[in-house]
Amino acid sequence: MGAIFGSFLGCMGYRIPNKIKTTFPSSFCSSCNKSLKWYMNIPIISYLYLKGKCAYCKKKIGFIYFLCEVLCAVLFLVSYLLFGFSERFFLLIILSCALIVTIVSDFLYYYISDRVLVFSYASVLVVLLAYHPFEEVLVNVAASVIIFLVMIGIKLIGNHLFKKESLGDGDIKLMAVIGLTMGFLNSFVSLFISSCIALIYSLIIMSRNKDGMIPFGPFIIIGTMVVLFLLDYIDPFLIEFLSL
Repeated sequence: MGAIFGSFLGCMGYRIPNKIKTTFPSSFCSSCNKSLKWYMNIPIISYLYLKGKCAYCKKKIGFIYFLCEVLCAVLFLVSYLLFGFSERFFLLIILSCALIVTIVSDFLYYYISDRVLVFSYASVLVVLLAYHPFEEVLVNVAASVIIFLVMIGIKLIGNHLFKKESLGDGDIKLMAVIGLTMGFLNSFVSLFISSCIALIYSLIIMSRNKDGMIPFGPFIIIGTMVVLFLLDYIDPFLIEFLSL
């Protein structure tokens, strides 16, 4: 199921920034534009069978799409094995789906879809309401608003200091989704972990990326998922740290 979702969401990550409808046309090769047969669309298996090339024009299929299928399959499976059908499982599934779309759209086009963000926010809200009293959910909503405003402030300061765009609007909106999911304190833990991972990535690709721009959206989601997976260890640490 994760591989199927990964295949669809990777496709959406390509279609949305390029203004292509979700349902039309049917799957096609982005190099020769020929429609793909059903057996060329089997997640993971088709990529391996075709050896990563289009069956018609023999141009390479972007490895990122194969990565999305495998990654989404692994995330779905691990989330279920660790947490079963629980609140944390459903939150991880929502974030996994958002991650797959964002990996393609942000890495290839520096674009984070508002549709993806709205759908993710609404889905997280439904999950929280199913597991928590309304008053507790309102606290998370307030946290998302505060974090959204904080991120706008960080962007304004960064723009002033560096004299250029320091943070994308999509990243700011994405942090609102993270604020709703994680609450106030854990959202900043997520942001810290995201920044560390993004820094490592930027150092690795620095020789090839002279303008210094990196897609931050996927790293925000990855950092949040790390926190969700390790929440049983992070929460006690934070409680002990804040009680000092």
